[in-house]
Amino acid sequence: MTADTSLPDFAAAVMPWLLRDPVRNNQLLTMLQSRLDGVVPTEPDLLMLRVDDSLGALRAVAVRPPPFPMLLSDVSAGAVIRLGPHLARHRPEVRRFTGPAASTELLVARVAERSGAPASLLASYRMFQISVVRPPAGVAGHPREAALPDRDRLVEWSAAFQREALAEHPPSDPAAPIDGRLALGSLLWVWESGGEPVAMTAMTAPAAGVVRINLVYTPPPQRGNGYASALVAAVSRAALAARLRPVLFTDLANPTSNKIYRAIGYRPLQDTSLWEVG
Repeated sequence: MTADTSLPDFAAAVMPWLLRDPVRNNQLLTMLQSRLDGVVPTEPDLLMLRVDDSLGALRAVAVRPPPFPMLLSDVSAGAVIRLGPHLARHRPEVRRFTGPAASTELLVARVAERSGAPASLLASYRMFQISVVRPPAGVAGHPREAALPDRDRLVEWSAAFQREALAEHPPSDPAAPIDGRLALGSLLWVWESGGEPVAMTAMTAPAAGVVRINLVYTPPPQRGNGYASALVAAVSRAALAARLRPVLFTDLANPTSNKIYRAIGYRPLQDTSLWEVG
């Protein structure tokens, strides 16, 4: 197992392997590419781990940008045996782990066993992809790209989104996801009705031709009108028209979001989970 201290060296070692399945590995690829490009500053204590087998073939990738959970690739059984004890030694700094459901559960069990701390499942998610969009009919308004005059409103909505959707571990700066996307352009969208924005969503910057739809939010007074569904459908269609592959994640505890995304054409790809040890 190797703990890298150089992001360019780590990326050169792991990205060709991750690019074999750029859809399932989109979160890791986006995390690495955004830091390589300088879109996100590289944290001085970014933890980057990779596990090779006895023949030198890569079997697992794990990256933790503080203060977020450690993000895992699929982890082979052999890699679990080697990676688990190493991660146990990083407690309590590294307590949360997220990745493909089955292998993440095995790894977390190993970490818990070696550290003597209990493991708790915090959330279960499902990753979806889409190839044909079925937009909802009869939704008042239209989509448009967000612009600088929208900034303050969208920062307020970003904070509300974090309180609702990321209550377990919200980022500290609600402006960061807004300002970053406004600076890049074409990544932050709103649905406008009656001359006012009534919902927002965003895309990550493309990584190997894949974009992730996230930051889907409608303020409570505007809910129930189909704005979020229509906006996600419009942004997904725009991504497909640009020859990109849109994906998104849903919380399996939220039946509403799972239903509306299926209705516009998203199909399940894999389940992921978020665990805490200790």
